[in-house]
Amino acid sequence: MITGTFALQSEPTIIGDSGPLRQCLEYADAVAYSDAAVLVLGESGVGKELIAQRIHHRSPRARGKLVTVNCASVPRDLFESEFFGHAKGSFTGAARDRIGRFEAAHRGTLFLDEVGEIPPELQGKLLRALQQQTFERVGDDNTRHVDVRVIAATNRPLAEDVARNRFRRDLYYRLSTFSIEVPPLRERTEDIVPLAESFVAQLRRKHRGVTPKLTARHRSMLRSYDWPGNVRELKSAVERAFVLGRPSGRLDFDRALSGLLSLASVGRAEDDGPRKRRGYLTAEEFAELEKDNLIAAMEAAQWKVSGAGGAADLLGVKPTTLASRLKAHDIARPQKGSIYSQLGGERVIAAIARDLLGRLQADPQVGRFWINRSNSGLHREEQMLTSYLCAALGGPRHYLGETMVSVHKGLEIAHGDWVVFRRHLDATFQTFDIAPPIQTQLTSMVESLKDQIVSRA
Repeated sequence: MITGTFALQSEPTIIGDSGPLRQCLEYADAVAYSDAAVLVLGESGVGKELIAQRIHHRSPRARGKLVTVNCASVPRDLFESEFFGHAKGSFTGAARDRIGRFEAAHRGTLFLDEVGEIPPELQGKLLRALQQQTFERVGDDNTRHVDVRVIAATNRPLAEDVARNRFRRDLYYRLSTFSIEVPPLRERTEDIVPLAESFVAQLRRKHRGVTPKLTARHRSMLRSYDWPGNVRELKSAVERAFVLGRPSGRLDFDRALSGLLSLASVGRAEDDGPRKRRGYLTAEEFAELEKDNLIAAMEAAQWKVSGAGGAADLLGVKPTTLASRLKAHDIARPQKGSIYSQLGGERVIAAIARDLLGRLQADPQVGRFWINRSNSGLHREEQMLTSYLCAALGGPRHYLGETMVSVHKGLEIAHGDWVVFRRHLDATFQTFDIAPPIQTQLTSMVESLKDQIVSRA
C-alpha cells in the first residue's frame, strides 16, 4: 500500500544534460532551500519521485525522513489511519497504537505521489492537516503538531480537475505554491542514449561476465521511438534487449522494440477519433502515416539513406526502395541553414508546439479559446501547428492545411491576448534554450501575422 518511509543517504542520480531537464533541475534546486510546498507534474515514468528526492536531499531537512505515500493505493476507509495514525481499539483490527505518515515525516518531507487520485471527500481532511500542521489520530482526541514540508506529484491535469470540481481548488493552490514540470523523454531525446547506456551498465554489474554494448544502430533505433512510457519504458526495453540477446552476448533491440514500434504505429494511426471508430485507414491517411514514418527514420539516421545506421537499414528496406518512396512522397532533405535544421527537426518542433499550446490552454486569460475543445480536437490542432511550422521553417514536406490566419478567423482576439501569447512564446523559447538569432527570426515571423489575427476594437 505504502511505497516506503526512508531517509536519503545519498543524492539520487538523475541522468541527462538536455535543456528541458537542466531547467527542471534548476527549479528543483532553487526551491529546495525553502519550505514551500512543491507540485511536481509530468507523465508517468518521467521520474517525478527522483525530483522529489533531489529537493529533499538538497533541503535543510535532508537529515530528516522522506516519507513517500502512494495516494492512489490508499483505500478510502483507511485514509485517515494511513495519514494520521490510529489509537489502539479505534476500529476492528486496530490492535495497537500506530503513527501515521504525517507524524513519521516530522521535521522531514512528506511526498504525496499521485495526489490527484485522492477522493474528493477526503481532500478536505488533508488540506486541514497541511494548513495547520496539526491532526488527530483516529480514535484519539489529542491534537498533535508536526513540522512537515510537503511535495506532491501527479500525472493528472489538476487544473482541469479543479475546473470540473474533481479536486479542491484550495488544496490545489496549497500544494502548487511552486510547480515543476518534468519533461517527457520525447522532449529530451539527447538524454535517451545516456540513459540507455546507464541501464546497460547496471545490467553489466548485475550479471558479471556479460558485456553487451550499444551500437550506432541501437542508438538510432532508440532515438526513433517516442517512448510514451518515458524513462520507465526505456529501462524495461533495455532489460528486454539484454535478456533476449544474452545467449549471443549482444543487445537484441530488434525483438525488444518490435512490439513497441508496432504499438506506436497503431497509436499514431488511431489518434484521430474517426479513424479509431472506423478501425481502418483511408488511402490518404495511410499515405500520411507512411510519410511521417519515412521522415522519422530519415531524421533518426541524420538523413543518411544507405549503409550501416542509414534510414534504409533502420527500416529494413533496400536503399533504392527508400529513395523511390521518398520521391513519391516529395520528401527532400532540409537545407542545413534552415531554422528547421537548426532547431533539430520535426521531433523538436513538435515538442515546441506541444509546450506552447499547453501553456496557452492552461492560461486563465487565453485558455477560453480551448475550453470546449475535445481531446481529439486539441490533438489535431497540435498536429496542424507542428506541420505548419515544419513547412514554414524549411522542413522536408509541404503543408496543405489551413493558414494561421484562417484558423483564427472569427475569434475575438484582443491586444491583451496577444501580449499573453507572446509571453508564453518567450517562455517556450527559454524552455528549449533556443538561440537568440533563431528567436529573433521566429518572433519576426509571428509578429508578421499579428495585424491579421488580432481583432481591431
